[in-house]
Amino acid sequence: MLKNNKERNLLLLELLLGFIILTIIWKFHTKIHGIKEYLLFSIPYIILGRNVFKNAFNDFISGKFMRESFLMSVATIGAIILHEFTEALAILIFYRIGGYFEDMAIDKSKRTIASLMAIRADYANIIRENGSIEKVDISKVNIGDKILINPYEKVPMDSIIYEGESYLDTKALTGESMPRDVKVDDEILAGTINGNTTLKATVIREYAESSISKILKLVQESQNRKSKIEKVISKFAGIYTPIVVFGAIFLTIIPTIIYGKDTLNIWFERSLTLLVVSCPCAFMIGIPLTYFASIGRASKFGIMVKGGVFLDLLAKVDNVIFDKTGTLTKGEFSIKEVFNNSVYDDETLLKYSAYAETGSSHPIAISIVEHYKNKYSKNIDDSIISSHKDISGKGSISIIEDKNIIIGNIELLKENNIKIPTNLNKLANVHISIDGEYSASLLIDDSIKDDTKEAINTLNSMNIKTSLISGDNNDRVSVFANEIGIKNFKGECLPEEKVERLEELMDGSKSSVFVGDGINDAPSLARADIGIAMGGLGSDAAIESADVIIMDDKPSKVSTIIKLAKKNHIIVLENLLLSFLIKFATIILGAFGIANIWLAIFADTGVTVIVVLNALRILYNIADKELDTNIKNIDILKCSCGCDN
Repeated sequence: MLKNNKERNLLLLELLLGFIILTIIWKFHTKIHGIKEYLLFSIPYIILGRNVFKNAFNDFISGKFMRESFLMSVATIGAIILHEFTEALAILIFYRIGGYFEDMAIDKSKRTIASLMAIRADYANIIRENGSIEKVDISKVNIGDKILINPYEKVPMDSIIYEGESYLDTKALTGESMPRDVKVDDEILAGTINGNTTLKATVIREYAESSISKILKLVQESQNRKSKIEKVISKFAGIYTPIVVFGAIFLTIIPTIIYGKDTLNIWFERSLTLLVVSCPCAFMIGIPLTYFASIGRASKFGIMVKGGVFLDLLAKVDNVIFDKTGTLTKGEFSIKEVFNNSVYDDETLLKYSAYAETGSSHPIAISIVEHYKNKYSKNIDDSIISSHKDISGKGSISIIEDKNIIIGNIELLKENNIKIPTNLNKLANVHISIDGEYSASLLIDDSIKDDTKEAINTLNSMNIKTSLISGDNNDRVSVFANEIGIKNFKGECLPEEKVERLEELMDGSKSSVFVGDGINDAPSLARADIGIAMGGLGSDAAIESADVIIMDDKPSKVSTIIKLAKKNHIIVLENLLLSFLIKFATIILGAFGIANIWLAIFADTGVTVIVVLNALRILYNIADKELDTNIKNIDILKCSCGCDN
């Protein structure tokens, strides 16, 4: 592995020297003989081969010598024995070129991951009791400490703002390009970047428990969760290389015995061709690199994948099941419709409703108050409220301007002997009574996320079945599902019922995804073939239970990661097929003396470079529009290694 640019530049100089001397030997081999030829050849040979022989020796000492360094060492020494100096030097030159491309590709993939790691702040500005500011390592910051976040600084710890207003650049953390406005009492997450105003905040989590710490740990661990194909390739290489070595030995010994000693050089040269072409680096590097690059690319989209195995499952997805609240909706309630049954106008009804809900922390109550204040530009005057009583889980009873106001669910009104109209709208979920008369009902529902319809339309266009499971009223779920384009839905599901319904929907599916908010959906996230958590930054349950985390809450990212997984699968299969077909063909041709060692060098190093560059397409060129490539025929490509991918 090349550690830095200095080592890369040195290798390029060594390769240039090798090419120059290789050209001289090839051009003037009839005029250069004896000591001159050996000296000219040995200079680049020793320089380029020192690390190869060192690795081969270390592998031999450790008992793990059936690796590519060993194969290349044997092949190049064998070429020298045959006095084929150009071939011996060419083997090393092209082997090192292949290694250069491999290192460059791996470095690019690691830098993609490292760009995420760089969002971790190294220090925090602690505000001491005397008002002084002290720069402290984040590992020494405690819950409750006051911190100062200067303009354009990284937020060091998960905190709550107590002074200042600004905006946060969340792009590195979530992939979201739009800045997020923040103010007093807003929670801010470590890893985001402050805007142009100083903020003061109180730390609410130690760094080890912060969202970004867990996300970074997740990314690091994802590299160790290998896909089925990667595991098969690793096992295959352990069997494949010894077979090649012994095959090369037999290819020299047996034909020589049959055809006589005079043919030894012919069969020995063919054995060297077999050793060179059979080096497993093309698929040993190309396959893991593709998964590594895909996981890095996903992180650029603000999607965390816990390992290559989940990319394989995502590539086969034909069924996506969504939770509703917090997943396809914003989690922000608002009044969708007012059903007025009274002599009062809508403004008066909403006024009494808002005053009756003042002081409640329930999201629906807050939405009623905010709706009234925003729509009519009026503030709440507490002086007109004579009395107020909250009824837990049902609503409230108040006296406002000498009128008896009951607001809440239908059971609360029935308990207070309010006559309920027969033509009640089934979608209404808040009911209002004024002075003993049923007066109105409200439809209050969650706001649909901006890209929800786009997300469902895209999945439907990919021939992926979409379904909805929710704990909401079945009638409201029906309206919601129809609005966003989901035909299969089920409402009024308790958490345990969600899992039962999920299992029903998974039946007969190749691979099923459940998409939830990662908190109350943890059992379903764990049960699905792939669990995708929305809003994972604020949810420990998401990080623990989900296999994939979408960090900016966008449902449209579900189709993005599925497309990326399918593209990854195609590139993996392309690399496998290309490596095996070219190598197998060259081995057969070499055994019959049709392919020489130069063709073997191409079949090894050339193919390695091709599969590496093919893998890098994931990192360099896959934008959203490229991910839209038609890959409906992916099932016709089957892995040749015997697995069911």
